[in-house]
Amino acid sequence: MKNSPATPSDIRENGLKETSDSFEIFGELAYTLLYWVSELHRKLVERGVQQVYFLSREGQPLKKMFDSYCLVSGSLIQSRYLEVSRRATLLPSLDALSSEKFTTLFRQYRCMSLLEFLSSIGLEENITELLDALAISAKESEQRIDNFPESQLFLKLKNSPKFNSIFDEQRELRRSTFWKYLSSLSDNNVPEELVVVDVGWKGTIQDNLFALLTKEPASSVKKVTGYYIGLVAPGGASSMNVKHGLLFSAVEGRSPRFHVFNENRALFEIILAADHGSAASYQIDADGKAYVVHDAFHEQHMLESQVFPVQRHIFDRFNRLKARNFDLHDIARNHARLVFQPTQNELNWFSSVFHVENYGVFERSSFASTFESPRLSDRLKFLVAVLQRKGRGLLGFWPWKMLNERVGRPIANLYGLIRYLQK
Repeated sequence: MKNSPATPSDIRENGLKETSDSFEIFGELAYTLLYWVSELHRKLVERGVQQVYFLSREGQPLKKMFDSYCLVSGSLIQSRYLEVSRRATLLPSLDALSSEKFTTLFRQYRCMSLLEFLSSIGLEENITELLDALAISAKESEQRIDNFPESQLFLKLKNSPKFNSIFDEQRELRRSTFWKYLSSLSDNNVPEELVVVDVGWKGTIQDNLFALLTKEPASSVKKVTGYYIGLVAPGGASSMNVKHGLLFSAVEGRSPRFHVFNENRALFEIILAADHGSAASYQIDADGKAYVVHDAFHEQHMLESQVFPVQRHIFDRFNRLKARNFDLHDIARNHARLVFQPTQNELNWFSSVFHVENYGVFERSSFASTFESPRLSDRLKFLVAVLQRKGRGLLGFWPWKMLNERVGRPIANLYGLIRYLQK
């Protein structure tokens, strides 16, 4: 198939007419995802991979697109949907408490409460007995501590016999239970190299899976390989825990057009939403079969009313285009339109959705603007602060959008042009 750019004329030729429908937005994301799916498929075929595990929750729509692409490619690869989360896989991946540093948790979150720590490792149900053992109140357990890993409360927790007992019992139980779940999902044929797919960024769940499966005595897994939309850090990658960012990567140098695809990673996470809550843990039913226990599905109404209609629009475009090929530079040009020249309808939609964090700090992140026509002096102060810090810290999930709101469209567009021209 001939490579060709994704242009507005191509869209019209394929019957993908632009309309004023409020949910027919971010359509170019179909091209981005098609390019990524085709690269994933090519890599798996080259390596002779016969089965691949898509990690929840973003893995649900990614698996749907991959399976659809396989039908037109002529090379079918068995895909499975593995329900996991950082929270569900952390405790069973850990070492004995005497040597455990909680690296995968504390490398990202250090300001947290005792309750948030226990919730992150899946032991929130034991909070009452642990409060009694520590002789502290429920209110104290909810107060955040700036550097929790170095706090006296955390030291007291680690030295508590009650916590040690619960920690050891539960990590062993949950490790064996997860293995039963994975084995059942795999028809009792888990490969020595587990190949996983997810949206990415650091691959923390993969790190947990690698540690978990190589510590479980019944496990046959020796290696874990992950394929992601993007990677911004290697996490715990190693020669037996390998990670690939297929669309963009900052590992061992930035990949071509990194700044375009990395501009608004939250957009990938929101659009690639699943129709169920996050995995909280794994349990065994009366018949001895392992199953997934889900968290409350807090985003359900928002997803059904706001996100899934946009997702269906993008999937429709994906399915109409999946027999075509596009090169990276064409995809980057079209993706740049999404993140550096969004329509007002797209900005309004993005401001209407939210993300619920169920690990680390357990907060709801809203993308709505809280700034109304800032004064010129406020705009200049913010711009100076951004330039002085020389980083993205003040710019949030979508830097272009923040600059547009806080400084103005001309500066946002200049920023977008500079980012686009960076190779």
